[in-house]
Amino acid sequence: MTQFLHNFACFDCQISFKRPATKDSSSGSAHLAESELVHTCPNCRHKMAFMGRNFSTPSKSDNSGWIAAQALWEAGFRFSGSGSHSDPPLPRTKQEVGEFIKLNPKHYQKIAPNEKWSDYI
Repeated sequence: MTQFLHNFACFDCQISFKRPATKDSSSGSAHLAESELVHTCPNCRHKMAFMGRNFSTPSKSDNSGWIAAQALWEAGFRFSGSGSHSDPPLPRTKQEVGEFIKLNPKHYQKIAPNEKWSDYI
């Protein structure tokens, strides 16, 4: 049985892990807005943010990448789906992310409500 794993990130500790997002992880959709399951960061014990299956974790030293990932998550974007859509790819730097969010309110990967990280944890 194949187990579908999704990425969960802690923006404070700048780490991510692949974990199940649904109780039955053998039938999980690639296009989820939020996880059924809660995972906590092993470092700070805060709730981790559900990022989706296609999140590419920035390196620990890539502050710009982590700022972009957090801004996208807070704006409701998830790294999910099959990737076969005509919308632009999600940005990977803080220099690109603000303009991207403004210009793409109906993007295929904007599937969750806006949420502040500080309120989430």
